[in-house]
Amino acid sequence: MTQIFLVHGMGRTQRSLALLAWRLERAGLRTSRFGYRVRQQPLDQIAARFAAHVREHANGPYAIVGHSLGNVITRLASPQLPSGFAHFVMLAPPNQSPRLARLLGAHELARGLFGALTSDAGRCLANPAFYETLPVPAVPTLVFAGTAGPRARWLPFAGERSDGIVSVKETFLPGAEHREVDAIHTFIMNDASVTQAIVDFVAA
Repeated sequence: MTQIFLVHGMGRTQRSLALLAWRLERAGLRTSRFGYRVRQQPLDQIAARFAAHVREHANGPYAIVGHSLGNVITRLASPQLPSGFAHFVMLAPPNQSPRLARLLGAHELARGLFGALTSDAGRCLANPAFYETLPVPAVPTLVFAGTAGPRARWLPFAGERSDGIVSVKETFLPGAEHREVDAIHTFIMNDASVTQAIVDFVAA
């Protein structure tokens, strides 16, 4: 039975992946959810804890499904992950420094609140140099980009397609399969077609 490790996004909890976990288990997969809080630890320590969680619970080949920052954590942890990492599914991943994080980090009025809420993780996301050193796991990878975000010239993404938080362009990762889904960032993991695609992908 394939094992799936689930990693939630920033500002969310393990509960945000409960429906996805339930659907995956109904499809015959075992799931393990990992939780963290960006205000309590820097990103590299969270990644180290995630790698330790996988080492403790992995039993044979496994896949990782990340949502948003969960994908950055997985990439950062990948050199420390045990053997058996077979598939990686990225839901709404910021695979380049996201425009929204850079805007919030640079805006004088927003910077203090953004920093207080996101801590080290926010600084990393807003720093393009961080992405230049971020590892890319050498495993089959499937990326899902949401396209249901609002589109207006006065918004950060203007008329560009996005999920409301990350633009479609920012999700691209060289070598990865890329798909789009009509969903917003916060709830992309609850799309039933995404669940089925994960089941099919890890079975391939």
